[in-house]
Amino acid sequence: MSAGMIVLGIIVGIFTLLVIITIHELGHLLVAKLFKAYVYEFSIGFGPKLFSIKTKETWITFRAIPLGGYCSIASDKADPPKGRENEIVPDERKLDYIARWKKMFFILAGPFVNLLFALLLFTFIFAIVQHKKNDMTYFGAVYDQDKVAAKAIKDKEESINYVGQEFVIWGFRLTSDERNGTNPIFDNICIDSTNDECSNAINLKENKQAVDYKKTVYNFIDNLAKVEDSDNNVKINFSYKEVDKYTGIALSDIKYTKEFDYKKGETVGISAPTRLYKNSTVAYGAGWAETFNASVMFLKAIGNLFVGNFGGLSGPVGVAKQSAQVLNSAEDYFLFAATISANLFIFNLLFFPPLDGYRLIENFFEMVLKRELSLKYKIIVNTIGFIVFLLLIIAVTIKDIIG
Repeated sequence: MSAGMIVLGIIVGIFTLLVIITIHELGHLLVAKLFKAYVYEFSIGFGPKLFSIKTKETWITFRAIPLGGYCSIASDKADPPKGRENEIVPDERKLDYIARWKKMFFILAGPFVNLLFALLLFTFIFAIVQHKKNDMTYFGAVYDQDKVAAKAIKDKEESINYVGQEFVIWGFRLTSDERNGTNPIFDNICIDSTNDECSNAINLKENKQAVDYKKTVYNFIDNLAKVEDSDNNVKINFSYKEVDKYTGIALSDIKYTKEFDYKKGETVGISAPTRLYKNSTVAYGAGWAETFNASVMFLKAIGNLFVGNFGGLSGPVGVAKQSAQVLNSAEDYFLFAATISANLFIFNLLFFPPLDGYRLIENFFEMVLKRELSLKYKIIVNTIGFIVFLLLIIAVTIKDIIG
């Protein structure tokens, strides 16, 4: 990747994060206004002030560090912003005196808006394009027409010049040159036979439903790894069927390609398929599922932190790298933005200070106790949480740079 693309990725990544965080804070602002809280400032960014748009009550401020934002609400526990010390704010409009059940909605509003934004993007884009790229849970594959898998099928299907997803690899056979030699481990490894000697059976000949790409290809890769460790020359032949491109139901009997030589280190030219949706209604429904999946995947990544696995998380550097990879396609970019928004929905609901999830728990305890927790306690807990959060960002950033 060129230096120019990396720089552009950083700019686009920061802009994307800023927009999504601003949308999050907008949720807080709207609910605060709904409950008539007195909002001094709606800040886009942190740090030194660049300029402000001043309305009668709330100032919209743009600040120098574009990695966050906040809503400043009048409170007896905090001084008014500079230049607004003389404004008279009724007690009932201060955060201290607003009913705690209203505070609950104020806290939830930010994550909810992130969820809504992700849902709108996923459903809107899926409904328009009616597909999902690189879906390893779908059947079939995207074929490189210049590689051996596509060429092998073309050779069998003499009337076609392009191999698409309607042709699904049903199995494979890896055969060692030394069929009767001392290293017969690669002889008769396949996934399309009812023969008891055939290992790792997945799709049997009589099966009508194609299995997903991940299951088929991972099985192939696992067996190919054995070949890579061998000095023997190996030949491959595939079995395949023609299927309905929406359901994966076989439309033909099983067919076999010719046997071809495999060169060590060579790729066979298959990659994750594009999931196809029959119509925009089905695609719209898939957008809901994708929003859920993006949220759950981030939750799993958070869970992996407890076993020392940082691989599923990305910091600012990781987001910049990912941004650079999606700049060539509006579809890919907006799906990327939707994923980040779904991730932030879950992230902000974590029960960890100073995130919204912890604030929600804190507010709940205050409702039960019918009094506020001590200010000293809040300062200590939030400071510790902020330090841990900062250390996590540093660790993930180092991982992104090294990786």
